[in-house]
Amino acid sequence: MIQDLRFKKVEENLRSALLTLLKEKTYQKITVTDICQTAKCSRNAFYLHYESKENLYQAILMDIIVDIEESCRPVVEKYSDIGMAESKEYLTNILNAVEKHRPILSQLLDNKQVNFSDSLKESMVEVMCTYSKKINHDPDLDYIHYTTSGIVGFIEYWVVHTDYTLDEAKENLFKIAFQNTHSENNLF
Repeated sequence: MIQDLRFKKVEENLRSALLTLLKEKTYQKITVTDICQTAKCSRNAFYLHYESKENLYQAILMDIIVDIEESCRPVVEKYSDIGMAESKEYLTNILNAVEKHRPILSQLLDNKQVNFSDSLKESMVEVMCTYSKKINHDPDLDYIHYTTSGIVGFIEYWVVHTDYTLDEAKENLFKIAFQNTHSENNLF
């Protein structure tokens, strides 16, 4: 049990170290030695957890992306059941997932060198296509790309450039997403 706790603590320290270093220098200039020194662990400990700094970075990204992908699950069983309330629930789920990772997301989105925004968009496009098929709706790629770019753009604006609370972010996104909606039309 103690061994498991130590292993987990080293993992947390390594992740935190990479994020700290990204504030100080470019990703390309960060070395495994830098990460180990910042995390106060040995290179052997690093390699027990990760094969390379790229694997460490990908692990951080995947934790966030998996949570956001999960939040993109359909809230209905059939496409025809989507209305305003369902669209709001869908957006709420995404923003809740973002809030869970907000400090790390803020740093990754603000750090243009790592292109996290593009990774997030690609992931959300894939998952939206998959989920469209699950609710018996052929994916409209143009619409999915447009919508995903808007959502990711809003997320980036929210976490990097504002001090909105989660509730304020929801309210503002709903206002934007539904400003031209005069009836129970759906967003997704």
